[in-house]
Amino acid sequence: MMQKQISKGTKNEATLVVHESLPVGILLAMAGGFLDAYTYLFHGEVFASMQSGNVILLGINLSTGNVAQAMHYVPPITLFLIGIMVTNYLQHHFPTGGWIVWQNAALIFEAIGIFILGFFAQSLPNVIVDAGLSFFAAIQYAAYRKLAGMPYATTMTTGNLRSLADYLYLRLFKKDTTVTPKIISIALIIGGFFLGALFSSLLGTIMFHRTIWLVSVILIAVLAITVTRQNRY
Repeated sequence: MMQKQISKGTKNEATLVVHESLPVGILLAMAGGFLDAYTYLFHGEVFASMQSGNVILLGINLSTGNVAQAMHYVPPITLFLIGIMVTNYLQHHFPTGGWIVWQNAALIFEAIGIFILGFFAQSLPNVIVDAGLSFFAAIQYAAYRKLAGMPYATTMTTGNLRSLADYLYLRLFKKDTTVTPKIISIALIIGGFFLGALFSSLLGTIMFHRTIWLVSVILIAVLAITVTRQNRY
């Protein structure tokens, strides 16, 4: 009985490490940058995940009397909040064990939802597309909060820049060499977010609204990495 409990604990720890790995973080950051660039460029200059930007734009438009434009930012903010709550529910109620851990279930749900939305992105009103993608971005944001034990974000980069500055300070002024791997990891996450936005803009000139399908491809790649590594344990 004791051996079975130890084995289960080891399995859970291994699963946690897989979902906090650097390749997973970089790919998810690419997906996050891709989402925000996509909604901003193709669906009314609204952000899918950077809700601070949406709140600012909401305030600016209200202050200038542009109420109609201001209302475009309310559904994404609302659906982002709902997405966080749904993910929290999933985390605390999803059955444990097997390869479909709750993070994998969240990835599958996000990938399928974004892919389906891509079919209708051109015909649907911008507000519906923006709100839907904000909901899925929230799921990703809530499901992946740590990189090798460090707090980070895959759908926005302000906190990551702050962390990078903190680690650079420790390395340059406190001569703490132990933070070097953290500097590299966070820098790669920021780079992944940047590349996602870059690719979204470049590929958007070719694939237009269905460029969003590439986010589903990235998420499936993340799922493949996590499942493969989980099965090694």
